[in-house]
Formats: sequence, structure tokens, C-alpha cells
Amino acid sequence: MSKRIVVVGSINMDLVYEVPSIVKEGQTIQTTDHHLFFGGKGSNQAMTAAQLGADVAFVGSVGEDGYGQQAIFNLEGQHVDTTYIHQQGLTGQAIIQLSHTAENSILLYPGANFNVTPAQIDEASDVIERSDMLLLQLEIPLPAIERAIDIAYASNTQIFLNPAPSQPLSDDMLMKIDYLTPNCTELESLSGIPFDEDNLSEACEILINKGVGCVIVTLGKKGSYYFTRDGQQGYLSSNKMRPVDTTGAGDAFSGALAVALLNGAELEEAIHYASDVAGYVVTQKGAQPEIPSSYRYLAHQL
Repeated sequence: MSKRIVVVGSINMDLVYEVPSIVKEGQTIQTTDHHLFFGGKGSNQAMTAAQLGADVAFVGSVGEDGYGQQAIFNLEGQHVDTTYIHQQGLTGQAIIQLSHTAENSILLYPGANFNVTPAQIDEASDVIERSDMLLLQLEIPLPAIERAIDIAYASNTQIFLNPAPSQPLSDDMLMKIDYLTPNCTELESLSGIPFDEDNLSEACEILINKGVGCVIVTLGKKGSYYFTRDGQQGYLSSNKMRPVDTTGAGDAFSGALAVALLNGAELEEAIHYASDVAGYVVTQKGAQPEIPSSYRYLAHQL
């Protein structure tokens, strides 16, 4: 039986402009191509988890515009339960510059994502309580995220937070998190220690001492580093892929890691699997590419 993941988070439409290099202040350059993709960190995570075989429900908000309806249809195409998605205002958008070296720069308009309230989360309390894992990011208002965490914590639903985009989080919130997946910038913000690979363990230990169960730091091409509550730690390399578009790589990593952990994989095995999925995603354009069925098969063999 598939494990149940409930994603509480953001849904966007990504307007991607391919450019020779990321635009600098005062500079005007001409785009070489333009694409429209589905995005939003929450939606990216949900689509990854659903494609890898998880039973996924989504709590969030889109606009009453055409983009909003398209985004809902997109999620439903992967059998994501959209019962708890509200439609109000305008759908969030991300304006993305994608350079020829696959680096990106993102301008985010939250739109309907900022309409998600604790009251809406309460409407979805039943699905949160019945799920095996709550998967979160920080592209919706913090009060809604805090409410979702409180409901999950009270019902022993595992809590997985990708703390992006970076912002301060209370100790009360952190002590309820089972899995935290910051990148270098987010780790520095949350720990209060300037990022340096030589003090990774020190920065992670600060978060562990605040109550986080496991910190997994994503290090881009260098792989990842993990530190657990019982003192396990280590570096794990990632496969070298030739990136085409790094948008959504962290979201794919989080979605795949959640699926692997719920399938019973050991932590290192789960991280390797998530890195492989994210590595595939960066070889494709857009934040929600179709993931080959072989990855879904592997998810059930972990």
C-alpha cells in the first residue's frame, strides 16, 4: 500500500526566459527563448512524490484565473488529491532567468499562495492527521505552516521541512521537525554560523540541539551532508550530471527523499536515491519534468 504524503505549500506558473547570462543591475539583454512551466516549491515536491508512487494530497491556493485551473489539472494528472486547494485571487508566478550554463535567477510573485491561512489548514486537518508524512517549504505564510506542523506533531505524522526561501524559524517550530533539508545559505541563516564546509557539523549540531531529528544539507554538485539526532553524520557524493536547468532540483530531492524514507530505506540509501532523482531532473527543462518509470520502480525496491 502506498504511503500517504500531504504537501502544504506553493503552486506557481514558471515563466522561464533563456539568457546568455543572468542579467546584472542596469543591464538589458535579449532572451534567446521562452517557456511556460508548472512550478512552485510545493507543487514540484508533490509532483515528484506522486510520480515516484506515493499517495499525495495537496493543501494550498491558486488563482481564479486560467493558470490556476491549469495548475490543478496538472496535479490531478498525477493523481494528486486537490480537494484542499482553494481558488482565490491571482495564481503565483515565478519569473526565471536561465543562463546557458544552467544557472538561474528567480523573481517570485506569491499571488494566491499568500492567501493560505491557518483556517484553511484546519479544514485539511483530517488529511494531515491521516498522512504518514507532512512535506513543507516556506513559500506560503508562516502562520499556516506553523498550524500544519502543530496538527502533524499532535498526530505523530512525520514532518519534513525544506526551509526555502530562507527566513527565521522559531525554536518551537524547529523542535517538531523530523527532517530538515537546508542548502548552504539556509543552514547559515538557521544556525547563525557563517557557512564553511569545515564547520558543517557544528552548524548542524546547533539545529539538532534545538530538537530537529535529522539535518540533510544539500551542497549542489558536491552532494550532501547529514547529521542525525543520534550523532550519525557524513558526506555523500552525487552523480555528475550535465545540467540543463537547475530550477526545482532541491524540490525533486525533497520529494524523492520523502518517498524513499517512507518506503523504509536507510538514511544514506534514501539520500543517494534522492540525489539520483534530482540529478535526472536538472538534465531536463522545467521544474516538473516527467520522471522515468525506472525511478518509481527503484523507489519500491529500497
